[in-house]
Amino acid sequence: MDEVDRIIIRSLKEIGCDIEEEIESLKQFSPELVVEAASKCIEAIQPGSRIPTSLPPSMSLRFRIGATIAQTCTDMGYTGEVGYQTFLYSNEADLRRVLMFLIERLPKDGQADKIVQEPSSRAARLRNEISATITKQLSSPWVPSFCRTDGIRWHDDGSFTKEGGRCNPYVSEPLQTGNTSHGCTPQEWREYCVQYLPLVSDQVSAANRLVPSLITLNSRGILAPRQQLAAPKAEELRKTRSDLLKSEFDKLVSSAAQQKLHSRSKLSSRFALNERLQFSSEKSPEKKKPPAAESVVEEAASESAEERQKRQEEEEELAVEKLKSENDDLRERLEQLQLDIKTMSAKLPKVLDERDLAERALKEAEAQQTVRRKVLDLLPNADTNIEKLHAMIEATTKKLVSLASQWEEHRAPLLLKYREARKLNSSKASESARQVEALRITRDKVSELTEELRNKEELYKHLQAEYAKVSKDISRSAYTRRIMEIIGNISKQKDEIEKILKDTKELHKEINTLAGRLDRSFTVADEVIFRDAKRDEVSRRAYKLLATLHSDCSELVKMVEETGANVRESRDLEDQIETERAKSVGGNLERISADLHQMKQETASLAAQLKTKSGDV
Repeated sequence: MDEVDRIIIRSLKEIGCDIEEEIESLKQFSPELVVEAASKCIEAIQPGSRIPTSLPPSMSLRFRIGATIAQTCTDMGYTGEVGYQTFLYSNEADLRRVLMFLIERLPKDGQADKIVQEPSSRAARLRNEISATITKQLSSPWVPSFCRTDGIRWHDDGSFTKEGGRCNPYVSEPLQTGNTSHGCTPQEWREYCVQYLPLVSDQVSAANRLVPSLITLNSRGILAPRQQLAAPKAEELRKTRSDLLKSEFDKLVSSAAQQKLHSRSKLSSRFALNERLQFSSEKSPEKKKPPAAESVVEEAASESAEERQKRQEEEEELAVEKLKSENDDLRERLEQLQLDIKTMSAKLPKVLDERDLAERALKEAEAQQTVRRKVLDLLPNADTNIEKLHAMIEATTKKLVSLASQWEEHRAPLLLKYREARKLNSSKASESARQVEALRITRDKVSELTEELRNKEELYKHLQAEYAKVSKDISRSAYTRRIMEIIGNISKQKDEIEKILKDTKELHKEINTLAGRLDRSFTVADEVIFRDAKRDEVSRRAYKLLATLHSDCSELVKMVEETGANVRESRDLEDQIETERAKSVGGNLERISADLHQMKQETASLAAQLKTKSGDV
């Protein structure tokens, strides 16, 4: 694994990881170095991922960064078990698998590799183009608008990007969006918005003022409360209404005043007294008025103005009530007319269907009437007309018979010619179908060969890019020698394994042979001694000793087999112990304990801060 670790470390150094020279294996990697290597690999594979390359002091942020890296690896297709512990409390085997997975997916330099890895879908290409354009614009310095030509920025590589057009002044206009009813009823305001309120694009005087107007409208809606904005608009609408009504009322008042001037009736109010006083003062300007008369005149004038204003307000209220009543009547009539229109529109298809039915019935009746009229015309000379009809029927029958005979004469050669033409057409159709099938097969082969050629061209470009990626300063002979050494070691190990397997097979064979010979010898000895044991005491004792020896030997063989099984189990346990020892569980446990203690301290400090803030509140 040392050679694999050196390859991984060399690849990490190439993408910018700060790895010291004395680090030669993944066992020496610290959690900070592991996170840096993984984040830089992910950034190289997926630009713009923005995963931190260093661990912060806060334990919660550390766990979050580790979980983010693990989730990113899973999204990229890593099928092994991975989590935040893989990077914060890593063991050598898991870390080697993850880093090898990331290094295999590192992008290769060169244009050929870019062509191979270019996405095929339209949406993916559009996302890549948008990302490249945004990256290029973010990496470019800011340039004032007056330094650009028609909003075009030229880059060093000869390309250009469109960054807006010419500058326009920020001029906004008031917009009416229909969000508030301005003091009207909901039905009135809805009818106004649907029928009379223009679109926002039509409310501005110029097209370049639409966006500033929308921005201003949204800003006002965010900064100012709606209640403070609704009242001035309602007041403005009421003021407009009152101005319109006042103009109408002025016309009505002027016409009423003219009628009153033409009438010669005397007024008994103080306003009439004021008019008479003014008239008398105009007739005799030389006479001086007493002070009491002047005060009466002034009081009468002020009171007459108040009465005129009050009368004007009353007339305005009457006119408003009259207009409201007329408006209500018109609205009711409009609703009734709309309802009638809907009813008539609903009845119109039925009426049209009835009209079509009536027209068809009328046409049938007209046809029947025509037939009846002709029949009635023929009734006066019925016998003569019947004879004429029989004569016409006989003539028609003879004509049909002659036409049938003529048709039979022409039918036979035409039928023969048709059959010959049909047979010829079927043979031509089969030949054309065969040619079409051959053409389809040829096209399929051409498409398959074209696809295979395209794949081979892409593979050729990919291999060329990989060959260009390989650094030329490293001698190939060193790699070749190293590979040959590894192959030689593998061959030696393979020979030794085969030799051990061969010896094991021979031992098993020999053991099986000896076991069979032992069983046969024991059987023969048992039969011989058992035969003599019936008559001789010594043979009987020898038989017992033979049985005891056989059982003891069987127990010894069983104990040897159990000993071998125990040895194999102990070796497996030793391998597991070495594997667990390589995971450095003790060190990880100490680091987890320290991190847990630090997290408890951070939680306690945050709880104290929260308690302090709640006490201040």
